[in-house]
Amino acid sequence: MGMSDDFDVVVVGGGLGGLIAAAILGRAGRRVLLLEREDALGGRIRSFEIEGGYVVDAGAYLWPDAHFSEALERTGAEDFQVSEIPRERVLRLYAAGQDGHRLAFPFPARAASEKLLASVRIVLGLDRGQYEELIELWQRLASLSDGEVDALRGVSMSEALPSFTTSAAIAEAFGRNVMLYGTYDPTAASMAECIGLCRPVAGHRQAVPVVAGLNPVGGVRALVKALEKAVAHAGVETRLSSPVKSIDIAGGRVTGVSFESVGGLSRARASRVVSNLPPWQLFDIAPRESFTPDFVRDCARWSAVGGVIAAAYCFDGLPCLRETGKPDEFPGWTRVLTGSNLGFGGGLLWATHHSPRNAPAGRHILQAMRLSPHRDLVDDEKVCQVHADFDGLLDEIYLDASEKLVWSRQWKTDDGTEFMVSAAGRPPVCAPGIEGLYLVGETTDVPAVQMDAAALSAMRAADEILGRAQPRAQR
Repeated sequence: MGMSDDFDVVVVGGGLGGLIAAAILGRAGRRVLLLEREDALGGRIRSFEIEGGYVVDAGAYLWPDAHFSEALERTGAEDFQVSEIPRERVLRLYAAGQDGHRLAFPFPARAASEKLLASVRIVLGLDRGQYEELIELWQRLASLSDGEVDALRGVSMSEALPSFTTSAAIAEAFGRNVMLYGTYDPTAASMAECIGLCRPVAGHRQAVPVVAGLNPVGGVRALVKALEKAVAHAGVETRLSSPVKSIDIAGGRVTGVSFESVGGLSRARASRVVSNLPPWQLFDIAPRESFTPDFVRDCARWSAVGGVIAAAYCFDGLPCLRETGKPDEFPGWTRVLTGSNLGFGGGLLWATHHSPRNAPAGRHILQAMRLSPHRDLVDDEKVCQVHADFDGLLDEIYLDASEKLVWSRQWKTDDGTEFMVSAAGRPPVCAPGIEGLYLVGETTDVPAVQMDAAALSAMRAADEILGRAQPRAQR
């Protein structure tokens, strides 16, 4: 056994939630140790460089901000700018085989127009009368009380929907409508979160869609650099390449962690531990029997989330839209549907519209990503098909994509999280069954999603530790 030392808090994992929690606690005067198993901080927030002055974001790079900005302010992070996407230009929709014509996005209960009805026929498979039935369904769901919606939080769409419609066509169209928001398996989505697409949910702030903006360095890695500085300024002790071997527990409460270090196995004593690990990985370092059975069951369901199949394309100048003949200036997220059944195909985003330092002047980077289940990630044929779908859609959407293409890169990751992926109970910030253990990250039980959830859970964990937690009704 190597060194042993005392800390007020040990933070396991240097992803977004871990970095924010560590910085807030350090600024509050706590002695904090941050342990990261990799040789760099950031977790899913990562970028890589390509020779010639290019930066590609390989993890999360588009997220809603209802709490994120507040969290950054509390860390003291500086030198990071976000770029806000105008609400009216957040989403657009293209489908394979439509010759590059943009389809009207069928937001829930959106009033019918000829253009929308044409999209509804193609995307949802409904005629006007059926679409009116779908609108009535969305309106019925929107009228439910907060208590009724909350009761559906742990119920999947496939389980809940028969109580609201007996029409197979309407049920299928409802699922496809939900799919457009970014889930490859809408039937497993929490019904409460589906309803949240068409009604304000109690406790939710209005989120602003943002991406990394004009920062000193290109890409979302600028966020990691800003948080690294904040953590250092807060006096947090950070150790890289230090995987945690165990969270030490005695009498139902944490007493510290044991981790690998240069000198061998070391131990840090602490009565508070903040984990930024995916919740299902907790059982690799903490006894499964220490947690409640419901927590163990739900974590097993979250472990099936999957990952991302992705690509990036660099162009010399912006390619022109086939539909308009004009360069593509769209700042938001382009949802795409692929295959003969027009299934979930992922999305596209022009990174350089927001973060121009991702490429030299005059060059533009288009990022493509598709959330995918584990079975697709390990199937080379499926991965190649997704990349081929991206390539094919570029040729459909743009007049001159092949002429202006400079290079492309393809990759996949297995650590993705997905909005509305499961009706499994989300892990609470205060870990059930173990006193002094706090959980932060994108899957925690907070009224936010994606990186915004990581930020909010980190603030809540810090407030619990500092004794500043508000009663739940005020949150």
